Amino acid sequence: MPLWGNDQFAVVMFSPTHIRGAVFSQGKSAFALTAFAEERVDSSDTSGCWKKVLARINCGKSDPMYICGSFKGGIFFQTLSADLPADEQRGALELELPRHLISVPDDHRLQFVPCGGEGEKVRVNAYVFPSASVGSVADPLSGCGRKTDGFIYPLMALQENDPPFFNAEIEPGFCFSGGQWHPFSGESVPASVLEEWRRLFSGVFSLPGGFDAASFLPVLLTARLISSRDYPSLRAGLPVLPEELRPRRIRRQLQVTFALAVLLVIMLAWSASGPWLANRREYNELRSQIKSLSSETARIQTVLRRQGRTQKERSKIVGIKSGEYNVLAFLAAFSSLLPENVSVSNLRLSETGVDIVLASETENLDLARALKPMTAWKISQLQQRQNRGGNGNTVTLKLVPASSGETLRKGRRR
Repeated sequence: MPLWGNDQFAVVMFSPTHIRGAVFSQGKSAFALTAFAEERVDSSDTSGCWKKVLARINCGKSDPMYICGSFKGGIFFQTLSADLPADEQRGALELELPRHLISVPDDHRLQFVPCGGEGEKVRVNAYVFPSASVGSVADPLSGCGRKTDGFIYPLMALQENDPPFFNAEIEPGFCFSGGQWHPFSGESVPASVLEEWRRLFSGVFSLPGGFDAASFLPVLLTARLISSRDYPSLRAGLPVLPEELRPRRIRRQLQVTFALAVLLVIMLAWSASGPWLANRREYNELRSQIKSLSSETARIQTVLRRQGRTQKERSKIVGIKSGEYNVLAFLAAFSSLLPENVSVSNLRLSETGVDIVLASETENLDLARALKPMTAWKISQLQQRQNRGGNGNTVTLKLVPASSGETLRKGRRR
């Protein structure tokens, strides 16, 4: 039987006089009755009676709980029918109702269970009651904040070879035997019949000593049906209570299953992303190191180029022979010929000549004419450009030594 992940279930019987409940737990070979309780009904506080019984049998909201009893105006009968699926069987039984009921309520609920076969027919236990009768248990259940996994009329569990059924609280004044109802005026179950029921239930359940099987006969019958191996295939015709009285175990289990599936996917994704994150982290570190090394390489190359240029200049200076150029005479002659508004920004002496950078605020500067009197040097290159914003001019000048013939001609012209 399905216990929604639990190893025990409870059955609570209601009647006009008593509320009785019992808990059945899964043992190694059979279910055992582990707790039972009863309370006399107080018409002013019916919900309180339910609460007391549930508390005494320690039935929590997470435990499956079934209720059994009889509703006002309900009728139980057995009939032979073709072996049909549950929906078709319900339709066939609806057509049979006028044969078993004096008057069929307009708004009714039908419960049925196949209980054996006779040739090509099956024997069906059926119970029909007015829908309005459900309020007799809906109010107490709502009052104690509980829901039930289902209502089962106790005689739904009757089998063909069971002893006669007597219970003054369920069906006062009648007993059911041989597939028919019979008048019964007694107050209690005959001792011989009760002994048969005890012998029958001792083979199904492990019962505690001193247990009053007669008072709990409807509870034991209902528990026998629920704990049977065939219950999953028989329960299709049992649901009769409105949805608001039944716990949403399937929806809750689906929600829990979905949450667990999401967590499983997250865990799998996290475990799978571990190597990827490690590789990504290592990749970022390598990229950072490469970028740092590239920057350091560029800096070193810049320093090397600068040092190379410096070394080249030093080599040139070291390579110049002493007395090759009369530097002081050149500087004196050159300075005397420069106009007053011209300044020397840079001067570099090389083996081939002198590179000079001049700055002047004069727009029309005729530097070639100004330096014409120089006899030992001649202008090899002269570039003049205006600075940005019109703030003066920059002149790049290269002087090379004049040949002896050019020096004589310049001296004669002078």
